[in-house]
Formats: sequence, C-alpha cells, structure tokens
Amino acid sequence: MVKVKGTIRPMEIREIQAEGEDYAAAREALEAQVTEGWQLLSVLTDR
Repeated sequence: MVKVKGTIRPMEIREIQAEGEDYAAAREALEAQVTEGWQLLSVLTDR
C-alpha cells in the first residue's frame, strides 16, 4: 500500500489592495490581509 499526501489551496482567486507611505509599508499592509489557508500569488504596483 502506498500513502500519499498533498497540499491544496482554494481555487477561488480574490484581489486585495493596500496603501502605505512606501513600498515596504504597502506590502506589509497587503500581506496582513492574507488569511490562513491563502497564498499571496503576486504583487503589482500602481504607478
């Protein structure tokens, strides 16, 4: 018998936004919104 384990994540995709005085602060605010069980897949900067 072979047992296997996998890691899954929700298929749903949500967009979140945050602001800060600089990139580091904005990114920290963005990451703070990522709840348990979710992954931050990408970060885009508005210019």
